[in-house]
Amino acid sequence: MGGSNPQANRPMDPCGPNHFAPLAAKKRGVAVMKSPILLVAVWLLVLGGCTAAEPGILSLASDDVAKPTTKRQPEPPTKTKTTKPSRPRPPTLLVGASEPAFPAWSIASPKPSRVLRSTLTPTELFTKVSPAVYTLAAMGQPPRQTTSHGSAVAVSPTEAITNCHVVANAKSVMLANTARTLRAEVVSADPLTDRCYLRVLDGELDPVPGIRDYSTLAVGEAVFTIGSPKGLVNTLGNGLLSGLRTSEGEAEYIQITAPVSEGSSGGGLFDDRGNLIGVTTFTVRDSQNLNFAIAASEFWR
Repeated sequence: MGGSNPQANRPMDPCGPNHFAPLAAKKRGVAVMKSPILLVAVWLLVLGGCTAAEPGILSLASDDVAKPTTKRQPEPPTKTKTTKPSRPRPPTLLVGASEPAFPAWSIASPKPSRVLRSTLTPTELFTKVSPAVYTLAAMGQPPRQTTSHGSAVAVSPTEAITNCHVVANAKSVMLANTARTLRAEVVSADPLTDRCYLRVLDGELDPVPGIRDYSTLAVGEAVFTIGSPKGLVNTLGNGLLSGLRTSEGEAEYIQITAPVSEGSSGGGLFDDRGNLIGVTTFTVRDSQNLNFAIAASEFWR
């Protein structure tokens, strides 16, 4: 729950990591994911729309099985053909050798304190929160066109949050909703957890009306996604909160059954009252409804 790339068809944003599925022992009541698996997952399998090639690392295994030996009768020396011993091949990296340059991580906007209490119908919820979800276009170096698509969620009149993989290598960023189109720039980033802050360079954003902490969430809650899968602006989806996950690095993720697709990265995940609870980040490939959002409260840690 990766940005989309017009030059590649990959599951998300959706941003989904096929190495994310293995889980380690539970820690403090929630499942704990192996950090290397999570870090590769967050970067490499995203909600729709990232420009990076689909990654993975192929490991090598050596054959250390001892071979039985038998005595042989001495034989006259004969000429043997010598060959150069083969060297083990290094793992094949399927990701770029260099990472995009991002500004250092900092909390770029005060955390909204309002929490909505009244349950909304899906129609009411969409009307209330969809203006805060913007389509994001990451632009390359001129004359290149858009390099990736995704979404971002406004959390103040000047700042929005999204996934870093959506804006990786972007020379400029454009945010748009039904009312306006604004230029923006990345002002804070933590690529390891895929958290990025954007700040608009002109005009103002329509921020979300409420935000809810990860610690207050419960499995089984109804959740709603709003994003731009396949470029379809402000698409509403719904499902259940199916798991609460914490990585070894203590980053908090929300597992959901709500559908996500390529281009959904950076979109909003909301509870049934319209509170922002997460940012859709990635999905697990070759699976059904294993979609993930980084908790909204992680952007203020």
